[in-house]
Amino acid sequence: MNVDIRIERSVEVDAPFKKVAPLLDDLEGTIKRFPKLRKLTKLGNNAYLWEMSVIGSKVANIAHEVSYGAKYSIDAKRGELSWQPIADRGNATIEGRFKLLDEGDKTKLIFNVRGKLRDVPVPLMYRLLAPPFIQGKFTRLVDIFLESTRDAVLTPKKR
Repeated sequence: MNVDIRIERSVEVDAPFKKVAPLLDDLEGTIKRFPKLRKLTKLGNNAYLWEMSVIGSKVANIAHEVSYGAKYSIDAKRGELSWQPIADRGNATIEGRFKLLDEGDKTKLIFNVRGKLRDVPVPLMYRLLAPPFIQGKFTRLVDIFLESTRDAVLTPKKR
């Protein structure tokens, strides 16, 4: 079964844009905060293959190890990191953007993602429930990513 996902989430950081902007300079460090990311393989300049741990519920027999390739573009002036899928890499096509929005003494982190998960094993009796269930699982992962990214910006670095 193929499952479409579409997520838009945001979180506010109690820090000015200038303090948050280095997130765009550390592409791998920012990506690696994403929960359930098991392995990140560099495919080329700003291109990576994501391999994630199982997402879903083994009890309901809706569990999938998502993998996909993405090519990243950074527009530091606009405070934006965007990505496009790399064809024929993995079992999903995912595209999106991570935007830093300057709000004076605060910065809003905005995360948009959409894509398709292919060949998700779903028992027939759960076919109607699977898409919103999987969407919910991914939405929670995005929320955790945004929260941990916010916390990383606010936590002083040890020297």
